[in-house]
Amino acid sequence: MSEPQIPSPPADASPPQRPTAPSFTPTLALVLAVLALAGCAWLAIDAARSQAKLRQQMVDYLARGDRTNAESRQLADRADNLARALDSRIELVEQRLTEWQNQQAAMETLYRNLARTRDEWVLGEIEQMLLTADQQLQLAGNIHGALNALQAADQILQRQQRPAMIPLRRALAADIDALRSRPQRDVVGSVARVDALIAAVDEWPLRHQFRPQTGAAATGSGAGGGLAGLWADLRSLIRIEYTGDRDLAAVSPEGGILLRENIRLRLTSARHAMIRGDEGQVARELGLTSEWTQRYFNERSDPVRAALQQLGQLRSGTAPAEPPQIAASLEALRQARRTFERQG
Repeated sequence: MSEPQIPSPPADASPPQRPTAPSFTPTLALVLAVLALAGCAWLAIDAARSQAKLRQQMVDYLARGDRTNAESRQLADRADNLARALDSRIELVEQRLTEWQNQQAAMETLYRNLARTRDEWVLGEIEQMLLTADQQLQLAGNIHGALNALQAADQILQRQQRPAMIPLRRALAADIDALRSRPQRDVVGSVARVDALIAAVDEWPLRHQFRPQTGAAATGSGAGGGLAGLWADLRSLIRIEYTGDRDLAAVSPEGGILLRENIRLRLTSARHAMIRGDEGQVARELGLTSEWTQRYFNERSDPVRAALQQLGQLRSGTAPAEPPQIAASLEALRQARRTFERQG
């Protein structure tokens, strides 16, 4: 195929005319340049202002950092001081703790020593009480005194609360029950009877002071002035009686006064022994009083017979001849002492 033909322009045709630029282009460029310079100046001023502001902020930050560092140093110094003070106090507390531990150990040692000494003292006191009670029973037969000593020892053991003391307390309780089961005297009634005897001593006639009545005088027979009455009076003037006792000759009226005072003293001693519970002393004093009454006073008179009957009844209420024993308590005490000695 043939290509299309493009028509050529005519020869006398002239080229197209370009439009002309306006005439104010330099002025616009100048204005733009001025604006650019102004913008650059404003940017420079703003940058300088921002830089100054930033510099001021940096200065403020640095000053604040300096103050913070100073405060931190002060806090650090204060913390160091507190740490040193705490170290000193910790050292002081450790020293006090060491001293307290040493004191506690010393107190524990002292307490153990005191406890051991206390136990030894208690055992010694109880031993003294038991020995006293045993002496009262063996030498004087004083059941009341021995019972009081055993009860006092039991009261001391009640305050101890030690398991090692249980056998000793059990033995003491058994001996106390044994002593309480023994026949006891009516102390008030016996003392009243002894007081009555003391008051009636002056009414007891001596043997040489007793004058029995004759049959005629007792019955009131006879004419009073007759021969029978005269003969009775003559017979009553002189009376010879053998008593078999050499000591009656020494009992003068003054001696009778001393004899009655001695009997009063014996009865008073028996009265005090009854109050104490010393049955052995009561038996001795009443026996000696009964012996003197039978020996120096007339047994055919009613006051003397009544007095001898009272003395016999009082003597029958004394303790048996064989005294009771507290060997079980003494053995339990020795066993408790050996136990504490082994414990150290």
